[in-house]
Order: sequence, then structure tokens, then C-alpha cells
Amino acid sequence: MKETIRQFIRGGGDFESTAMALYRWQRTHNPEYDRFCGDVRVREWSQIPAVPTGLFRDLALTCFPADRATVVFRTSGTTAGRRGAVRLLDADIYRMAARTHAVRCIGDMPHQGVSFVPTASDSSLGHMCADFVPDMPSCFHADTGVDAVAGWAHIRAAAATGNAVFIPGTAFALADLIDAPHDPVALPIGSTVMVTGGFKGRRRTVSSAVLHARLQHSFQGANIVAEYGMSELASQLWAVPAGSPFVPPPWLRVMAVDPWTGQRASRGVLRFVDLANHQTVLAIETADVGVVHSDGTVTLEGRLEGALPRGCSLTVEESGA
Repeated sequence: MKETIRQFIRGGGDFESTAMALYRWQRTHNPEYDRFCGDVRVREWSQIPAVPTGLFRDLALTCFPADRATVVFRTSGTTAGRRGAVRLLDADIYRMAARTHAVRCIGDMPHQGVSFVPTASDSSLGHMCADFVPDMPSCFHADTGVDAVAGWAHIRAAAATGNAVFIPGTAFALADLIDAPHDPVALPIGSTVMVTGGFKGRRRTVSSAVLHARLQHSFQGANIVAEYGMSELASQLWAVPAGSPFVPPPWLRVMAVDPWTGQRASRGVLRFVDLANHQTVLAIETADVGVVHSDGTVTLEGRLEGALPRGCSLTVEESGA
């Protein structure tokens, strides 16, 4: 099945037939998912049972013996809460899918960067960014938060080379960075500032529009883009420029459902069917609320009321930054 997914990412294919084949394969190879699905009858991809992200805290949900995993991504969450675990035999498809769609959306990746995302070995976000631009200096630390002084120094040094710069950061980390005293930096053509995650409302809140405008002022000449992803998904969505709807890759479909009835709706809780999730479960239901437009793009509107805060920005917030 892995080679089928690899070929789809490379050159496309028929999503419906591939999703149904992967669903049947996962029911055969993933006993926890098979029990979750029960005797449901599925006729098309939109009917594939979606696993709530919270179940990754309780179930292994792998298509292989869980003790054979060589990569484990853990979900972010509240300090007191248990974290979910996504176990993979390898991260080959994850890396391939992430890079393929990122390049499609934002162009060739710069060869240098400065990171403001978590770098823990179990962070899928950190893994993705490090794969995009290896050996970036990291200016976020789990124990102390954002190191703004070092961050601005690294950014200015990178800009001085005249080569494009990649600056990935959670919304919370980047807000802390530009709150620190600094002069705007003119970044070379092709530079990208990637914003991911949101504000969980526990310490501070800044609207996306205000944050994006401030980033554009501080990083003059850079493309300000937004990324949406989670540990439970092997694929990401990109908004270029930041503030526009998020674009999924061809191997990912998104639908909104009414949280009470589970019926498909134009606005509601978001479900993802991700072919790149071939080692776990392809259908995921989140507590994120949004609108899925007719062209498949997505506008995010926040979290379902009463849902626990989670996500990469929460990691920054909990650091006390």
C-alpha cells in the first residue's frame, strides 16, 4: 500500500478508489481501527469512519505491531492532560507529502533559516521544519520560551548573506519575537515566514490579521504564509498569503460536519481523509471548526466550544514565554 500512496503523491490518481482501497487495507491491518468501525457499510470516501483525535491518547491505531515503531509523534496538550501518540514504522511518506505540498504552495525552500518551533524529537512540526531546512538555529526552548535577542541576531545574519531565509514559528512564538525591541529587517527575495498554530486564550490573544500585518512590517519583503497541521495528520494545509483559505494537497480531502448530527455541512467540525496516513488511520475528526468551500479550500474559525486547548502554540504558551 505504501507504494500506491507514494505514486499518488508523485503524480495524482483517483482519490475515491484509492481512499476506499486504503480503508479496506487498514481495516485488515489495524485491529483497533477495525473494532472502531464495527459493522458500518462504506460506499464512498466521505462515509469512512473518522477517528476522533482524542482516541490517540488511548489506542495505538497502527497498521503494524506498535512495538515496531521507529518514529513517535506526540500531540501537544495541557500540562496535566495525557498526550496522544502517533506511531510510525518510518517517516518516509510524512516527509515526502510535507515537502511536495509545501513546494507546490510556497515554491522552492530556502537553504537557510531560523526556527521558532518546538524541536523535541516527538514534535511532528519540528520534524517537518528540520527536514525542510536542516541545521537551522533554534530560538525557542521548551524551558525558557523564545530567545528574541538570539533570534533577531540570527535573522539579521541570515539576511546579510543575500540568500532567501525560512522562518517557521508558532503564532505565539512569533508574537513574542516581534514584541521584543527590534528594527524591521529587509529579507531577500524568496524568504518565507511560516505561521502555524493559534492563540489558546490562556495568556494573550492577537487576531490573525494584526499578527500578519505586524510580521509583514517586521520582515519586509518576505512572504507571510500560514500552515495548518497536527500530529495525527501526515499532511498539511497552506494559506498563501496568510489570511487566505487553507489549501489541502490532492491526496487530502476535508469536510465539515454538524457536531450534533454528524451530517455533512458547509460549516462545522472538520474531518480529514488523508491518504498519507497509510500507517495509522486515514480518516480523522478534530474539534476544529471551519468552513469548507466549494473548491475544497478551508477557512478555520477556531475550536469547538468546550474542547480542550491543544496544538503547537500551546507548547510555547506553557513554557512561560
